[in-house]
Amino acid sequence: MPIRFRWSSKEYLPIALMLLGACGIFQVLFIFLAQFILGVGNYLVVILIPIGTTIALFFGVVIIFESFVQVERRKKNKSQFQKSRLESSKFRKLLYFPIIRPIIIVFPIFTAIFISTYGISLIFLDDVMAFLISENVSAITSLLIANLIEKKYAKVNRY
Repeated sequence: MPIRFRWSSKEYLPIALMLLGACGIFQVLFIFLAQFILGVGNYLVVILIPIGTTIALFFGVVIIFESFVQVERRKKNKSQFQKSRLESSKFRKLLYFPIIRPIIIVFPIFTAIFISTYGISLIFLDDVMAFLISENVSAITSLLIANLIEKKYAKVNRY
């Protein structure tokens, strides 16, 4: 049975807001990139498209977060009476922190797909259309990869 959080409850709302804030700050970097480095001059595209992309990235991060929490809970239930493990380094603890880990997975995937799609579409289209297409393709691909991680890693079966 998959774990589904009630994100509006007082226990999980701060986690959801942190994840949404991280996705928003990440998209602010892409707005800056589009406005000043890539030369996209259409304010409507530069502001509205990243809002939708922020929501898509947030949903992808939440999917991965829930699957990691489910796997950790499953491991904890199986190894309830085993000896405790040795302490790992602080950097490893930071990387495996449940809030940081999904962000570390989704953001580089989005960035790599954005750069490659923008480079390819810039050959055939103008700056605004290339930015628009690359943002949408990157967001959709990030959601598909998050869904794939949920299916393969956590082995979640939705009903």
